[in-house]
Amino acid sequence: MGNTVSHCEPSNKDELTAEQHKEEPVVEEEPAEEQEESEEPAAGEEDEEEEAEPAPEIVIRTAPYDPRFPSTNQARNCYTRYNEFYKCAAEVGEDDDKCKFYQRAYRSICPGEWIERWNEERDAGNWPGKY
Repeated sequence: MGNTVSHCEPSNKDELTAEQHKEEPVVEEEPAEEQEESEEPAAGEEDEEEEAEPAPEIVIRTAPYDPRFPSTNQARNCYTRYNEFYKCAAEVGEDDDKCKFYQRAYRSICPGEWIERWNEERDAGNWPGKY
């Protein structure tokens, strides 16, 4: 048990096996003239870099767990959230934060084809829902 050799590290740090020599990346140097030209940015490029604003932080959110829909199949949850959004929009308006919550929820759960079809039915007046 005490005579095991680790193959992860060389036994002597000064010695490297042939396999480790093969894994080392080979760096080729470019001619000195090309390096000098590539290191100096053009005057226009400096201005663009200074004026560039940092990208806004993107926050990805999805619908939280709803105990009314404990199963894996979320079709009923999708339909309910869609209807809750339009109910809220009819009561307080689409711009309310509560309504935006329902809108984000149904958009993250529902397939796009369903939403398109339901919106077409709403526009045509064939939607079976109250709102």
